[in-house]
Amino acid sequence: MRKTSTERSFLCAAFGTVFVVSIMAVGCAAKTNPALDSARAAQMQARQDSDITTYAPAALQESEAALRQAEQVWEDDGDSQEVNHLAYVTERKVDIARTAAQEKKAEAQSKRLSEERERVRLEVRMREAERARQTAAEATERTRRLEAELAELRAKQTERGLVLTLDDVLFEFNKADLKPGAMRNLYPLVTFLQGEPARDLLIEGHTDSIGSDAYNLDLSQHRAEAVRSFLVLNGIDPVRITIRGYGEAYPVTSNDTDAGRQQNRRVEVVILHEGELASRWMR
Repeated sequence: MRKTSTERSFLCAAFGTVFVVSIMAVGCAAKTNPALDSARAAQMQARQDSDITTYAPAALQESEAALRQAEQVWEDDGDSQEVNHLAYVTERKVDIARTAAQEKKAEAQSKRLSEERERVRLEVRMREAERARQTAAEATERTRRLEAELAELRAKQTERGLVLTLDDVLFEFNKADLKPGAMRNLYPLVTFLQGEPARDLLIEGHTDSIGSDAYNLDLSQHRAEAVRSFLVLNGIDPVRITIRGYGEAYPVTSNDTDAGRQQNRRVEVVILHEGELASRWMR
């Protein structure tokens, strides 16, 4: 059916009105609030920040509540002024959450560092305690070993230090040469002295009363020198050793018998106390 010109004019007018209303509706729907958009962006960024979600979840929830309130006001009545205010509050609460997260994270890191330092200190103390136990055990073993060596050497403790007496039988008759067996007997002394590097020695030679004073003095000196030479050849620092020959001046018993004279023919090795000088104890 063909439409009249009047009908066509009416339809065109109606269509135009609908088009205009549609455009207006679209324009209203597209209306936004920049402050609210900014608050939403800030809130989204905060939710994506693992530090904030981990260390400041309560502050983050407060900012979310402020954003929801701003969105509700915008949806209900479009009050830009109130929405702007609430959007501002939202962003400030996001800032507060971020600052709180930074502080809490720093505190957590500081605590971890403190715990790590304490763990390291504890490990150091444990290692030191273990070293102390090992040192004590080594000292105990060293003491045991030295006591065994001293027992083997038959050394005596005196105010001057340890005194080891070498009998006349260790030397050739009327000579200063050490017998081969004497050398074997002196090796424990070498071992002992190597374990006591801070202790000096005083080696004293003695004879009986048979023979002239000059001869006896010379023999006692040479025998002391023989012992010194043996120790030096076996690694004992000569600086540690002082020798003296006293001849018949200091007998330990009477020279009236063969047994007494044999006891008086001797070399005494004085192992001085640590830090003591031989000059203090020479006769």
